[in-house]
Amino acid sequence: MWINNYPELIAETQEQLLEREKSLRGSALENRVKMLRLLKSGVYPSQQRLAKALGYSPRQIRRWWKTYREDGLQALLEDKTHLRWANNNERVSPEALVALEEKMKAGEIARLEEVRVFLEEHFGIHYKGVSALSRLLKRHQIKLKTGRRRHRKTSKQEQAAFKK
Repeated sequence: MWINNYPELIAETQEQLLEREKSLRGSALENRVKMLRLLKSGVYPSQQRLAKALGYSPRQIRRWWKTYREDGLQALLEDKTHLRWANNNERVSPEALVALEEKMKAGEIARLEEVRVFLEEHFGIHYKGVSALSRLLKRHQIKLKTGRRRHRKTSKQEQAAFKK
């Protein structure tokens, strides 16, 4: 969309936008402020060209611009990623997570498939595959503990010889 008067439509100064951009550095919201700053400065005369420069689709830039025009900078900077899980009840109860973590620390569970079987057998929580379990463990910051692989023909005595 070609709008010739971006500088007049964007209320904040370039300096304010640059400061805000620096404060958000490293977050996903940084590019939203960068979009406003670049449109305000006139470096990119259109949202289409700006989208290519920022690595987003023109549709996403239009969405951000619409949010800014209708509700302002504060609405543009609202991080709504947490809302995805806010209304969604976890299938895994806190008790199941604690039991799972204890089993993993004890070394009884080392693979995602074992996590799936454990949850189904002990808590009746069914997962078809392991990809959702991987996201679940990442979300709760639970890491799989695995030992070194060893060849199936290696004896325990040979392994013990290498241990300190």
